[in-house]
Amino acid sequence: MSFWDGILSAATGTALTSVLLGALYAALQWFLRATDIKIGYNWKWQGADFYPSLDVRNRSSSRTYLLANIKYTRKSGREVVWFDNKSIWGKELKPGSINYFDDVAPVPGVTSAALCGDVEVTIRLQNGREFWLKGQGPGQLRRGRLQKAAFWLRDKIERSAIPVER
Repeated sequence: MSFWDGILSAATGTALTSVLLGALYAALQWFLRATDIKIGYNWKWQGADFYPSLDVRNRSSSRTYLLANIKYTRKSGREVVWFDNKSIWGKELKPGSINYFDDVAPVPGVTSAALCGDVEVTIRLQNGREFWLKGQGPGQLRRGRLQKAAFWLRDKIERSAIPVER
């Protein structure tokens, strides 16, 4: 191997290593962002008024989020029931916090437990990120296969006491 072949080989190896490490860093950042907020809810009622009580967990150890609003829809988001812009607006999700919101406004038009199962709840953060929840019994975050796998992996890592974030 000549001198210039060695230089070319070293430069190519360094560039490929940099690209690989950059891709791994980007994948880790996606993983942490995709699994840092976990939302669950259940329907509650008082008289004929039905409303969700929200369990919002910020599993990030460094990011603070602000909640924006709640959108209620039916038929996979095609039929809008109502926007609640006041109940959770500006509520802060501090890093590592578990928040329970029981003071959400009642949903107009939802007057029975049977109607609650048809309503989908979308929680939006002030940075534009949305979490779509389907309300059949206790609601949980709707996820695709990749995100389900990411949540499973993060739960597994946290149970084994290996810190994912600083």
